[in-house]
Formats: sequence, C-alpha cells, structure tokens
Amino acid sequence: MRVLALASYDSFLNTARLIAPYFEREGCEVEFALVRARRQKQISDGQVQRNGLESRVRWIDIESFCGSGEIADYDIVLSCLEGLSTRRLMHYVIPLGSKRPLVISAYPGLVLRYAYDGFSMRAGSDLLWLNCEADAEAYHAMCNAFGIDGSNARVFGVGALLEPVSRQPTADAGPVVFFEQAIIPRHQAEREFLAEQLVLLTRRFPQTHFIVKPRATGKDATLHRSWYPIDQLLKAAGKRQGGWPENLSVTSEKASALLTRASHCLTVCSTVAAEAIHAGIPTAIIGDFGAHDDYGLHYFYASGLIRTFAELEFPFEVSPRANWQSRYVGDPNGKVEQLVAEAVGLVRLKRMPMAEKSLRAEMSPELRAHLQRRNGTSAVLNRVHQTKSGTHWSTLIKAFMQRVCRG
Repeated sequence: MRVLALASYDSFLNTARLIAPYFEREGCEVEFALVRARRQKQISDGQVQRNGLESRVRWIDIESFCGSGEIADYDIVLSCLEGLSTRRLMHYVIPLGSKRPLVISAYPGLVLRYAYDGFSMRAGSDLLWLNCEADAEAYHAMCNAFGIDGSNARVFGVGALLEPVSRQPTADAGPVVFFEQAIIPRHQAEREFLAEQLVLLTRRFPQTHFIVKPRATGKDATLHRSWYPIDQLLKAAGKRQGGWPENLSVTSEKASALLTRASHCLTVCSTVAAEAIHAGIPTAIIGDFGAHDDYGLHYFYASGLIRTFAELEFPFEVSPRANWQSRYVGDPNGKVEQLVAEAVGLVRLKRMPMAEKSLRAEMSPELRAHLQRRNGTSAVLNRVHQTKSGTHWSTLIKAFMQRVCRG
C-alpha cells in the first residue's frame, strides 16, 4: 500500500515525518512530496535535512500532479498542507471520481486563528484529523450549519507531541526559553516592545539564562514571514539599554531540543506551548498584546497561563487548568495507531467521488461557479478575488490570454 505525505512548509513536513512511521508499521510504503505553494522560497535545504528527509523528498505541482493522474497511483494521501494548497488539492481531486486515493488532512499545529476557514477547506477529506475536542466540537457545529456530513472528523491530537521531550535532570535550573512567532505580534511598534521587554527581563533576573528562539533564522523559510525579525530588534533594544545582556542568547536550535533543558517556556502564542505543557514545563502565554482575534490568544483564555511581562517572576509553578488541557491539547500517542489502522482499512473499501457539496461551508457551488467564470479557476483557488485589485488584474490576464490564443 502506497502513502504519499504532502507538505508545504517546515512545520508541515515535520508533522508528516512524525506520522509516517505509523503507516510503515502497518506495512505501507511512505513517500514524501513538497507542494509548490508560492513563488518565494518555502523551505530551505537545511530545514529538509533537519527533518532527515533530504533523500526522500521531491517537489510537485498539485494541478499537474492530479491532472496527469499520478496521484491515483497512491492508496492514501496524507495532506499536511496549508490552506491554499489544501484548496487546490480538493479541487483537482474531484475530477478523479472514485479513482482517487483516500485523503487524510492533518494540522501541523494548534488552530490558533481562522479555525472555520481551515475547517471548510478540509471538509472534503475522507478523514480529518483534528487537534483536540474543542476543534472537533467547532467543526461539527460548522458542518451542521451547512448540512455537511461531519463524520469524517477524528480527534487525533497535536502532531508535534509524537516527538517525546525527555527533560534533562538539570532542566529545573535550565534556561528560560522564549519561542517567537513570525507575525504574532505583527506590527513594528509591538515587536519593538517585545524586544525591549525581553531585554528588560534579563536585567530583572541577572542570574537566569534567557534564550530566544526565533521562528526562523538565516536561510530558513516559514509560512509567515516576519516584517521585523526578532534578532535585529533585540540587538537594537540591547544597544539602547546599555549593551547586550550577558545572560541572553539567540539560537537556531530545534524547539524539541530546547524543551529538554528549559526551566520555563514563554511565548506570545505558539504550538510549542502545547509541547511544553505536555512535557510538564512551566509555561506562560504573554498577554501584553491584548485580546486580538488575529493573534490567537483566545485559544488560551481558560488555561490560566496568560501573564504580562510585568507579572512574570522566576521560578513560577503555574500549571494549566486540567479541564482546559484535556479539551485543547490532544495527545496523539494513544490514538495514532488506531487512526492509522482505520485509514488503512478504509482503503480497502470502494472510494466515493469527492462531492463539491462537502466544500459548501467554504462557499456555495453557485458562488464558486460565478467566481470561476469571472476570474478563472486558478485565481479562485488562490483567492485573488479577495484582493482589491484581484478582479481587475485577473480580467486583464484573461483577456490577454484570449488574444494570444486567437493568434
């Protein structure tokens, strides 16, 4: 049985890497492919190498891969893709009818923002592996509202938790690690404040070693690109405050390795918080940036972990509320084998054509047809119509192509 694991960015590839061995234990042959999702660099060679997959990964284009029928050579497609690539996959699989592979959609991290947007894009999957009970409840509510069959949903858990974190014996006296997100917070003034506060924190606790882990360093690429990289802002903040603190360092070390020796975990909003909580590391969610939907802090409202920089003291022993953790931080380790076995068993059943009705929470078939007539399929899949100039430019491009075709 052949399984194709699709990914588009580094965290997505990591999730596919962690799930793949469970399919191999079921006797499946797993292959990996990176999906071209944008013109700019998506992932560096170093990021692929750190996942140990440099000899096993190839690049594909979803449209041509599905259009050629090559995707039908696989029994299962494990889709660890971001939203727009997911939309393209669902669209181009529909014409294959019953000759398509079983499609599983899995998330690479916590659904911190735009949950229903992501759910609606993935609703056509045969199996939708969700992070937690709260996500499953939200997904079923959406499906019920739009008359969609939501029985494809399973609570899988947070994929990153498949990689165990074994804390070192000296971890209680280890560094305090701040894990940055590229666009949380997003704006310059906020990110300058973040850097200022991190430097001030090192000065308040001079005997404590602080480490800042940027979301990406050097040639690494991510789904979201920061307008104001944290390492540069820290240098400027340190200079303004009299020089770089001796107890502060910036690292490109993997998050999982840092967690083995971290005494505390700090982040504004990141999946790494779930990893730290699961490993029993005291964790604080930085609340200085307020209750903005775009920053995803609402995910942690009931956790009891939100603190401003001014409220931080070290060491602290705060643990997340048990009822919150059970609903929002799903552990896949006790479920992954059963879910993989279920998927393998479903492959042996007759595949039903993927119906456009299953995508109606994203938009109605009538709106989809309207947008395709007006803008073209590619523009719709890339959501060009949602940009201010999208309709204008797509009309010009379409007219130009018609003139070219007429010769």
